[in-house]
Amino acid sequence: MLYDLCMLESLFKREGQAEPGSLQTFHILTSILALALIAGSFFFFFWTRVETRKDFYNELWAPAYLLVRGQSPYETSSLNPDLPAAWFPMVIGFFSPLGWLDKDAGPLVWFGISLLELCAIIFLSQGKSRSLFITLVAALLALSFPPTLYHLMLGQISLTIMLCMLLAVHLAIKERPWLAGFFVALGLSKPHLVSLAFLGLSFYYYRRGGFKGTVAFWLRTFLMIVILCLPLFMAHPNWIPDAVASMQANPYWDYPSIFVALRLNLGTLGLAIWGAIVLVILYVAYLLWDKLPAQTAMLWSLALALFITPYVGSWDFVALLPLYFFTFKQVDWKRKLFLFLAYILAWYGMALVQHVEVSYNLYFWWVPPVLLACVAIVTSWSDFFKRPVKVS
Repeated sequence: MLYDLCMLESLFKREGQAEPGSLQTFHILTSILALALIAGSFFFFFWTRVETRKDFYNELWAPAYLLVRGQSPYETSSLNPDLPAAWFPMVIGFFSPLGWLDKDAGPLVWFGISLLELCAIIFLSQGKSRSLFITLVAALLALSFPPTLYHLMLGQISLTIMLCMLLAVHLAIKERPWLAGFFVALGLSKPHLVSLAFLGLSFYYYRRGGFKGTVAFWLRTFLMIVILCLPLFMAHPNWIPDAVASMQANPYWDYPSIFVALRLNLGTLGLAIWGAIVLVILYVAYLLWDKLPAQTAMLWSLALALFITPYVGSWDFVALLPLYFFTFKQVDWKRKLFLFLAYILAWYGMALVQHVEVSYNLYFWWVPPVLLACVAIVTSWSDFFKRPVKVS
């Protein structure tokens, strides 16, 4: 089926039977169909491997299960979780209907939702001009990416966060500020992944409406956070102390972040170096939002946040994928080959880490800087330092 779609695409191009508009429509429809087929096939072959007692159980299903029964969503000890609930309340409120599912059906539904979110990210990250070929390559690379597989195995929400921010910047440009604020509020369920994106959108609204525009964006986002938390207040008004205690009870471990790697190896000097990196990244993020279209700046911000956050898991490295796919779509075939080889080398390096006698998540800290450096190498910066992009 996928082969037939590719052959049909080649026929359209070779015979010149489609106008640009109809050809783009063809790309959109066939990309959606291809993503549906790949996601459906992946679900069919791997749904039996979905386990119940993972992060989804500990962090989302257990709180949602208690929430819909009028109990404190952060007092999950009665359900015997492996870890206390630590995800922010916005995502628990939004996905609270999952609590009506039993503990075996919930992970399967979440597995399907995560695959749909990944498909949407692949679709959106290509920009306005989509390609069936790029869609197929992106889907295969995404589903072979070790952090993606780990993310799906654990039942994490990083894909949800990425999709929220991609939708937020799209809606901001379309002048749908309340919907944009809603998705930003939901994306803040993992604030360490969206710190630069939130600052970037704040700057975007500042350029559109000055300080008042930024404050209005913050107020809309805060109101949406309150709305998303309403199910928790309605079910158990005194949930906040339980949430604080549950988050504080979460055990510390050596995260695969540059912060932890520098601190462990260089001590105080490493912390100073990390501080300098943060300042540089903040300045780079400012330049990105000042010079590039907001959608492109958002992709960079999501990836760059992995450089400065002290708290991160290797499953969060899915934040690299939107920028990688966007760049892969834009560059010529030689640079596509370079990016593909960079992916293969990163994949092989992660496989080697998994096969060492004692493998810690910390050992994956190098993945974001290596892949992002390769993306930066093939990116054309010829227009970057020209005059800023005007905001309409």
